[in-house]
Amino acid sequence: MRIVMIAAALALGISACGAAQKSGEVSDRRMPMLSAANTIEACLGRYPDLAAREAECVGQYSAACMDLTDEGDTNSGMIRCTVEEYDAWDARLNTAYGDLMQRLDASRTDGLRDAQRAWMALRDADCAFAASAYEGGTMQPLVQAGCMMDYAANRTLRLLDWIDQPG
Repeated sequence: MRIVMIAAALALGISACGAAQKSGEVSDRRMPMLSAANTIEACLGRYPDLAAREAECVGQYSAACMDLTDEGDTNSGMIRCTVEEYDAWDARLNTAYGDLMQRLDASRTDGLRDAQRAWMALRDADCAFAASAYEGGTMQPLVQAGCMMDYAANRTLRLLDWIDQPG
């Protein structure tokens, strides 16, 4: 718990540090940003319920990354920040999925496996469709990455919620 509180305090400090640097003040010392995975874990520790996690944790890292890095306001920087958060949510999703599978009996593991496969197909189709509105443009990969990140984050939160439910 203490580590989560320290990480949360660090995340809040990063926002203040970034605001000062973006406002034009020159600083010879930069506070290092938390990794996407650490940002997510700190946020999950701060907010125990599903609704708060959905509202506060999804997109938190990518927004900070875009604000705090020099190239964060460029298309390639925004894509990089979003993909970093997607990768962290995807890794957390895989851990949560494995944890939930271990807790279920055989009849329910088949159901979760089928649901996960259907979810992946929906995610891929939805994100391809969303990005197709920008076919060939510079926004296409950003829309694709953002959609994938949102899907991974929300699925992770749903799996974690199921883990926390009794029975």
